[in-house]
Amino acid sequence: MAHLQVGSNVSVDQAAERAGIDLPRLTRVLEGSCLPTWPEAYTLASVFGGRAEDLRVLWESACGTVRSPGLPAQGAAGYLAAALRGLHLSVGSPEPERLSQQALLPADCLREVLTAHHVPPWPATARLVRALDGRVEDFEPLWQAVHEAAADLQGGTSPRRSGCPGCQGLSPSDL
Repeated sequence: MAHLQVGSNVSVDQAAERAGIDLPRLTRVLEGSCLPTWPEAYTLASVFGGRAEDLRVLWESACGTVRSPGLPAQGAAGYLAAALRGLHLSVGSPEPERLSQQALLPADCLREVLTAHHVPPWPATARLVRALDGRVEDFEPLWQAVHEAAADLQGGTSPRRSGCPGCQGLSPSDL
């Protein structure tokens, strides 16, 4: 949340007023010493010009309640991408070229992943989650939901592999 605030040009005082959150509580939220409620997180994302859906899995993880979304294929892929974008935001939105070295994935692949146009295989996704300081156990069910939905669309068969040559994950045509 602090990265969103810094990039927003909205002062903490203005944010507290716009979100209807008292200033001491908002300060604790931005310092990371206090977890906002979901309505507060949603409102703050809007105040700071972010997307609440990108923060949902991070918020659930902080609460200890990450769950598989139970969405159709396109929705599951979008949910996973939003969760990865939130994780990316939480570490200051490093450039794909820099992140590429840590995640051992091509920068072009990372751009595609963060825009929900590509889902890498689990080992590559796990490396990305670790490179973003995320909890792999929170992301595996989301990744699994994407692959189960894709297999359902293809009559229970394994989805076709395509996408970037660096990881050979699912492309949007698979979903």
